[in-house]
Amino acid sequence: MKLRKHGLIPLKINDGERAPSCENAVFFTTRVTWIIKHHATMAQNTWDAIDTQEKEELINRVRANFILDWSKRNHREMVEKNLGKKFNDFHYQLHKIYMGCATHGEALLKPTSLVESDVWKKLCGRWGSDEFKKISNQNKVNRKRQHVNHTAGRKSFVRLIQEMGPSSSNLVNFYKETRWSKKKGAFVTPMTETLYNNMIEKLDEMELEERTDEAANIIFRDVIGHRSGYARGLGVSVIPEPRPSSMSAQFEHLAQENEKHKNEAMMYKTELDDLKREVRQLLVWQQSYDQRMNLFECDLERVSNRDTPGNV
Repeated sequence: MKLRKHGLIPLKINDGERAPSCENAVFFTTRVTWIIKHHATMAQNTWDAIDTQEKEELINRVRANFILDWSKRNHREMVEKNLGKKFNDFHYQLHKIYMGCATHGEALLKPTSLVESDVWKKLCGRWGSDEFKKISNQNKVNRKRQHVNHTAGRKSFVRLIQEMGPSSSNLVNFYKETRWSKKKGAFVTPMTETLYNNMIEKLDEMELEERTDEAANIIFRDVIGHRSGYARGLGVSVIPEPRPSSMSAQFEHLAQENEKHKNEAMMYKTELDDLKREVRQLLVWQQSYDQRMNLFECDLERVSNRDTPGNV
């Protein structure tokens, strides 16, 4: 892949987002996929289980290809979350190969060239265990229970927001745009329609001049609800706004920190004032000492001149 022909690739990552919103977004996801497939050991079951050293090596490989501001939290989170997603995607691809074999024994005898043979055996051992099968079956049940879906496919909501332009600033409209099936002429699930209707009902209760984008966004978040670390209705690439309770806790913490710093500042100011007074007193003493020394030297000089022969 000749992605670096003209140097590091620039990425536009908006504040509050964890995905690139520019023409190089496809390059980014493609490169991250390539890095995972060629450099991740894949011996672990999930990205979270990978040791810190291997994660850092994979992260550094991504940083070696793109212009990123590593001082920004959302840039760092974007890289790690995309690596984690591509790791899990590749793991799923390997599991499909395993499931394509008639038996567990056949899978062991037909290792894929995508990973090392010892890694493949380890993965097969995990996939063939009763524990994994139990978890896998439960996940299938959970996916069937999913009541809210969208029509974005594999495209991130961040990319959709960019493509929709100003109209995406109203999250109620954005919700409908990403949950309405043009093919069916209906919402993708009954639950998505119910949630959208709840949003519209709340908007209809407001005066016309009050139905601003900001008001719509507040209603959107109120209807969709909150989940820690996740912006519901907007995908993992959007950093969630702090919940009111979280914001109150943050404000309380900041107020305590501010009070602590004020007290420390007052203490240092008092110490500084005391130090200044001591310095002024030292200067007064030094001046008095210098005056006495000058008088003493003058007296010595007079005595010396009087005792010198020829002055008598």
